[in-house]
Amino acid sequence: MFKQHQPQIAQYACKSPDNMCRVIDMVLLSIQQPWHNVGNMLKDVDEKGSESSFLFGSKRPGFEYVRHNKRSLYNTIFYENMTQEERLLTVAGTPGLGLPKAGFVLQLCIGEAGCLDVHNLNRFDLSPNAFKLGKVKYDTALKKAKFYLQTIENLGGCESLWDSWCEFMADKYPKRFPNADYVSQLHVEFVVVK
Repeated sequence: MFKQHQPQIAQYACKSPDNMCRVIDMVLLSIQQPWHNVGNMLKDVDEKGSESSFLFGSKRPGFEYVRHNKRSLYNTIFYENMTQEERLLTVAGTPGLGLPKAGFVLQLCIGEAGCLDVHNLNRFDLSPNAFKLGKVKYDTALKKAKFYLQTIENLGGCESLWDSWCEFMADKYPKRFPNADYVSQLHVEFVVVK
């Protein structure tokens, strides 16, 4: 699933800063929301921009931040020579993202990191507090980012995390998702504009 679908999203995202913005929009919209609803929420954001009612809480500031900083974010994700934890931490500076959703951005765009969302935290019996940044010094934040990435590796890595999450979602919500491949394919359908 990851091997088939993630490269399609990465190819789309790297074409332009605007395409990357759309990927990050999907990530922002997925926060604390049922996965099957994200595509319709993204369509609403496409139509209404920052006025979309789905950009609530920290999602609107995140949306606006991404638009204002799209070139630097694009360079950070695709071109900057930095460690994986530095890249993760830089993307996590986007309002609303934090380490888990910044990890999702990197998973989608460059096939690195991964998303330790609420489902994965529960599946692997992990504390969400372990990955919260809060107001800490840069060195402490960098250590948390490194610990986050090491945790993903310990769980099998980026690809394994994607595939097992899709299987989990299909098993948990069989009325919504006929199989894991369908869950994975939705990542592409939601974000890639043809």
